[in-house]
Amino acid sequence: MGLPKSSFKAFAPFKESTFRSLWLGSFVSNIGTWMQNIGVSWLAATMSSSPLLISLVQVASSLPSLFLSYPAGVISDHCNRRKLLIWLQIFLFVTLMILSLLTQLHLLNIIVLIFFTFLVGIGSACSTPIWQAITPEVVTTENMKNAIAMNGVSFNLSRAIGPAIGGIVLTVGGIQYIFLFNAISYLALVAGLYQWKTAQSAINGAGFKKSYQEGLHAVSQSGSFRQLIIRTLVFTAFVSVVFALLPHLSKYEWHQNGMQYTMLWIWLGTGALAGSVFYNFVTDRFRSFQIIAGSCAALGICIFLLGLRSDGIELALIMFMTGGVWIWTTSTLNIMAQLYSPQVLKGRFLAVNVTVFQGSIALFSVIWGYVSNITGTQEIMKIAGAGMLAAGLALLFLPMADTLSPVSGNIACSEPLLSITDKTEPEINVA
Repeated sequence: MGLPKSSFKAFAPFKESTFRSLWLGSFVSNIGTWMQNIGVSWLAATMSSSPLLISLVQVASSLPSLFLSYPAGVISDHCNRRKLLIWLQIFLFVTLMILSLLTQLHLLNIIVLIFFTFLVGIGSACSTPIWQAITPEVVTTENMKNAIAMNGVSFNLSRAIGPAIGGIVLTVGGIQYIFLFNAISYLALVAGLYQWKTAQSAINGAGFKKSYQEGLHAVSQSGSFRQLIIRTLVFTAFVSVVFALLPHLSKYEWHQNGMQYTMLWIWLGTGALAGSVFYNFVTDRFRSFQIIAGSCAALGICIFLLGLRSDGIELALIMFMTGGVWIWTTSTLNIMAQLYSPQVLKGRFLAVNVTVFQGSIALFSVIWGYVSNITGTQEIMKIAGAGMLAAGLALLFLPMADTLSPVSGNIACSEPLLSITDKTEPEINVA
């Protein structure tokens, strides 16, 4: 049986040189990011047995978004996004080169690690809302949907490949080489951005303060976006426990080594990739609020099971399932944020979404880490899992608005997958 024509159309954006360059740079950078995520979280677990201190690494990564993502979104609606992104990638390159050097000189400890993770978080917090807004600028309208799908492929492939490479480098070479690779990966993005010669400065005559207030007011008046924010908070409040406490669970509860910990993330990434494949099947059969609610409930079950004593194939299966339903939730949340964002305010709307998403992960990571010092890590996983299951079931009875505010057809999304057709209920398809 031959491949459907849509399978070939999916690769059409690669005919456009700017998109191709940015896609390749982003893919390399995403691999470096996932390598570092694995290396840093495991390194923190080897430096301290305190769940709170280990969770602070995740806090340091996410907290800057709480304060910087929205201002960055406002700025992105006023300036040349290409130039701003180039300077941010250079900042991240320099930061990670210094961290690699300090590691090589044996000057790295848990406090230094948290501090530099915070610096990297600053760069990421400022970059993310800008990356989300540029896709309409680098591909033609007819290739827009497939370009978004290819961005999802990049993210999910790197999620599966990055941990595997990171685990090998961590075992054979050491964490400093992971920092070095990730630093160099940002130069790949700079190279792609440098080739983007057609970038335009955003046209916005209002001053920063007025634009800042204008965006917040518009968000507050959007009932659809408020419903989305509620779901984002529910999701991140509970799922943050995985990123905050999985390193502690792996080393001190399951007594795993670094490679076994890496395998947990490889299984999660593989599950996310598989979830991407079946995402179209799911969106053809369920409405957006049902996908979010059902995925949250399924994630709750997975998190609860992680709180039980499991090993081997059981853990692999749980992490695989976690990755699959994680990608369904984040994809749907990100796509809905795109649909509910007016084009003229896109940077600011998306920045609010990033702020809530990452800020909630940061705040709740602290809470889970602190409480786990009292109750134990496995018990807190059971509590969080049960809470997310209950919240997911409750969301089934809170349908999102059936009608969308008028939005542009130009839709960009930095996380997975997605082509979108405007209907009464958003239909989300994978090319």
